[in-house]
Amino acid sequence: SSNQLVCTKGLLRFLEDPRYPSVGPHLRLLEFTGLWHPNNTKLTKFKQCFFYITIAFFFSQYVKCCISMEVDSLMLILKYAPFHMGIVKSCFFRKSYKKWETLIDFISSREQKQLAKNDEEYDGILNEYINRSRRVSYFFWGLAFFSNFSIFSEPYQNNQIIENGTSIYYYIFDGYTPFSNEPPGYYVSMAIQTILGLIVSAYVVGWDTLVVTMMIFFAGQLRISRLNCVKIIDRSSKIKSHENIGTCHSLYTDLIKYQKIFNSLISPAMFIYLIVISVNLGVCIIQIAQIEDDLGTLISSCVFVVACLIQLLLFYWHANEVTEESKLVSYGIFESDWVCSDKRLQKEVALLGVTTTKILVFKAGLFNVMSLSTFIAILRASYSFYTLLSETN
Repeated sequence: SSNQLVCTKGLLRFLEDPRYPSVGPHLRLLEFTGLWHPNNTKLTKFKQCFFYITIAFFFSQYVKCCISMEVDSLMLILKYAPFHMGIVKSCFFRKSYKKWETLIDFISSREQKQLAKNDEEYDGILNEYINRSRRVSYFFWGLAFFSNFSIFSEPYQNNQIIENGTSIYYYIFDGYTPFSNEPPGYYVSMAIQTILGLIVSAYVVGWDTLVVTMMIFFAGQLRISRLNCVKIIDRSSKIKSHENIGTCHSLYTDLIKYQKIFNSLISPAMFIYLIVISVNLGVCIIQIAQIEDDLGTLISSCVFVVACLIQLLLFYWHANEVTEESKLVSYGIFESDWVCSDKRLQKEVALLGVTTTKILVFKAGLFNVMSLSTFIAILRASYSFYTLLSETN
């Protein structure tokens, strides 16, 4: 057990990157998949080619569904919709790669500067939110691993031979593969589907945990902004107080600027995800309700639904946290020694107080604010869809 602990610690240290205090492990994962490619090597080009092969395979599933117009094919897509979201998220990431690069550089440079100060109060906030992002990310990675294991083993559990000798073989995805639907071609097709499915799952996990970590970053930096507001007045120097107010204003407005960029990057994908997950949860609950005398399938289906709910909650919980923290930044102004300053400084403090009252929100699309109340609304919509499907059946 001690050797396993040492190996685990060594692996976690390997994932860290001092250039990227918050997002280091996530960039390692995205670099492994080829989505993050600061160095354009031959291996990177190979990974990008694999990306297009993966897209072609999943696109063939949609074409096949449209041509055949089979309900089972459509239900398979809806059931494993979170995997298909990996294609959407990775395409949006590649489309806006330069903006993601700019945002990541901003996050990392700000954290490096703050850590270099060796200030106990700043270090306390930084270490707290970085450690929390690690716990959330590694928990989600572990959950995704166990969820994938249950999903990719489910078809083998459901395969059956009917009394007349006819065999029924189930798939995870219904994309095109040039092999027979029966063994040994079936197992080759399943191997291809499993590999491509794991790649798409890595896209999903990498993108999701990167986004959640960035939300945790903005929440943590808003706490630091409040701390900056508390420290703006230096009783011994008016000039120093003036500089502190200017610095605090500059740091805060930069944070607002990059939060808007971040929101513009995730908003389209989150809107599609909001629609897809609402339908997906309803479909999964319907299928769970129809399972009879099959404990293995029931457990794997429940694990998948729980993983989807946790994935959804992570986004909306941490987006809501950013909104709540943004409401508290201006409180730091009143906690400062502004009453001891002269009228000119008090006017500057008042202007800073007005600036820091801005409420930050993340949106899924143009109108859907990401908050806990929206999370509850999504669950209600999923239940409504489940009710509609159950009544139709």
